[in-house]
Amino acid sequence: MNKLILKYILPILMYSTFLSCNNPQNNQNDDNAEDIENQADSNEEIVSDFDNLEEKMDNIMNESESIDGDAHKEVTIIKAGLAKLVEVNVNIGAGKLKLSSGSSELFTGGFIYTDIAWKPEINYKVKGDKGFLKVRQPSSENYNLNNDDKYAWNLKFTENLPLDFNIEVGAGLSEIYLDNLQIEHFTMNMGVGKTEIDMAGKWNNSAEIHLNGGIGLSIIHLPDNVGIIVNVEKGLGSVDVNNLIKKSNSEYVNEAYDKSKINLKIYLKTGIGKIEID
Repeated sequence: MNKLILKYILPILMYSTFLSCNNPQNNQNDDNAEDIENQADSNEEIVSDFDNLEEKMDNIMNESESIDGDAHKEVTIIKAGLAKLVEVNVNIGAGKLKLSSGSSELFTGGFIYTDIAWKPEINYKVKGDKGFLKVRQPSSENYNLNNDDKYAWNLKFTENLPLDFNIEVGAGLSEIYLDNLQIEHFTMNMGVGKTEIDMAGKWNNSAEIHLNGGIGLSIIHLPDNVGIIVNVEKGLGSVDVNNLIKKSNSEYVNEAYDKSKINLKIYLKTGIGKIEID
């Protein structure tokens, strides 16, 4: 495990161990969830100058802005080739991740990284009519970022091909926008920090979505024009579910479920911290 993840995960894991030892039924009250959320918020220092970095990432996509200082920038574009379906694997150990639609090709990735050793590894191959895209942070022990370091990915994907996603996040901040993408299966393992997943917007097909909570705050925005069913498997953390109908202790639906031709089946496992669904 790299130094950066150890630096930010260990204090919270110690806190979670204390909670589990003192609460064998895994019943988490709101005060404990709030404490964990506050700890997660404090980890935002691993990405310096969040708002400005986000603006720079968007500008990189247009290749209209250079990056001051020693940080490296690059834009990678990948064409789908003969693929009719693409499996996408994303693995980022620490930093800022943004994922959305908007690429004219299969994939357009904008990257900022201070150390050349942090250059992302990107691999794409096609077998038959299926493509396999991997974007991952390289294996290294030298990820001891400080406040002056920058590590951020801005990943954009085509709206014209079906996509299956598997995303692994270690520590940091994640913004995921799923509308307009042709998603069939989506799995995300959230790490330490803050995650926002926006599903609101246009969906042209049904999808199955698996979200495994991490340590910190996760916010999930749902669409209101398709059927929704959410199955919740609770852990130490808390879950706030808004604007859905509770069918059982673990299942929630909206009014459109079973009436809509397009349905999202969401399987949610809570981690340590707080998850908000609206």
